[in-house]
Amino acid sequence: MSIRKDYIERLVEQFAAALARLLKARQEKRFAEAAGLIRSTALDTLGMEYDALLMVDAASTSRMLGDPMRVKILARLVAEDGELHQDQGDPRTATARFHYALALYAESRALGRPHDDEDAAVLTRLRAFLGPAARA
Repeated sequence: MSIRKDYIERLVEQFAAALARLLKARQEKRFAEAAGLIRSTALDTLGMEYDALLMVDAASTSRMLGDPMRVKILARLVAEDGELHQDQGDPRTATARFHYALALYAESRALGRPHDDEDAAVLTRLRAFLGPAARA
């Protein structure tokens, strides 16, 4: 097995486990824990602080991450963060996160990472919230 393939598989496994914990915390309305999981997952799987990853546009962040899978992981984290803000009654931040997540998904796809069924479900939720102008 190639080193790159092994790295990607470990990254996906690590992210899937973290995402399950995040979804459970959000479902149980443990919002502070869910927010902490978003930040720790970004640091653990992407090697960067979550807030730093949000400081520039999606194209710049995508170049900085350098790998379409890593961009896709961040897109999912940002989408979950948006839903977390929506759950807490902060539609303004939720909307900003949803737009950024869509832009990251578009960057990931442009880098050659096709959307899978799980991505399609997330994109459907984002577009439903943002309305007909939403694209990715």
